Amino acid sequence: MKNLLLASTALVLSAGVAAAEVAVSGDARMGVVYNGDEMNFSSRARVKFTLSGETDGGLGFGASFRADQAGDSAANNGAAYGTEGTVYVSGAFGKVEMGDTVSAGEALFGDLPEIGFTDLGNNDIPYLTGDNGGDVLGSAANTGPNMLYTYTTGAVSVAASMSDGKAGSVDDVQEYALAGSYNFGSFALGASYEVVDADAAGKAKMLGVAGTANFGDTAVKAFYGEGDDLIDGVKVYGLGVESVFGATTVKAFYQQQDFDSVGMGDVAYYGIGAEYDLGGGAAVAGGIADNDMAGTDAVYDLGLKFKF
Repeated sequence: MKNLLLASTALVLSAGVAAAEVAVSGDARMGVVYNGDEMNFSSRARVKFTLSGETDGGLGFGASFRADQAGDSAANNGAAYGTEGTVYVSGAFGKVEMGDTVSAGEALFGDLPEIGFTDLGNNDIPYLTGDNGGDVLGSAANTGPNMLYTYTTGAVSVAASMSDGKAGSVDDVQEYALAGSYNFGSFALGASYEVVDADAAGKAKMLGVAGTANFGDTAVKAFYGEGDDLIDGVKVYGLGVESVFGATTVKAFYQQQDFDSVGMGDVAYYGIGAEYDLGGGAAVAGGIADNDMAGTDAVYDLGLKFKF
């Protein structure tokens, strides 16, 4: 259960009508991980701050960041500098976020299921843009906050994302993306178009399609992406499944990344795991993940996860 901390009981903005709140939540985990070479202990604890408020006119605003993302003045990074966490305003027009935002495609479609109690990795859909701490593909420096716009009306959702093309005050690589989806009840289909503009070096582009389906307690997600220009010939596709059996959730994913056209070869990633809900925010989770690259071994983990 999340604990709600009211900042000074409530930060009254105007005659007691509009108020801002600060919610404090957290997560932790502990267990063992086999990294393909040896077994190790693994533990982590994090605290998250979620800020929210509303103006007298009904305009929503807020921000969120973890304690470990607050900021480093020496390195000019973290939530204090727009490279971690997010800040938003929302209303009838939709929602505008800045900071370490995901891309338009990921905002609508997400990723494949996380495996294990540590998230053994390689389940992320390889979107071309966004979700990387303020950096953009091909940039030599941290570019600071990116921007994401989302809007939903009825069964239709749209999103747009971009960076400002700057690294500090210097012109750098710019990225932008558009995405849309349509919900058919238990099914949804959508597409995204992403561009990374490296000026003289040219542009990398990717067109992606994604679909989700829910069959009772089972959810399925599939995606396909194809590159153009600087990444012409690149193809990525995959499938993820989650199914709930009482207190147990079983998850699995498979994805293929074909980078032959840019000299990086083909790789298949796959994994399967399960999680048992103990109640009260605690769960036992474990999984195993592997790929078909030569000289690599499967990785697996088992441990406890907690939400506060």
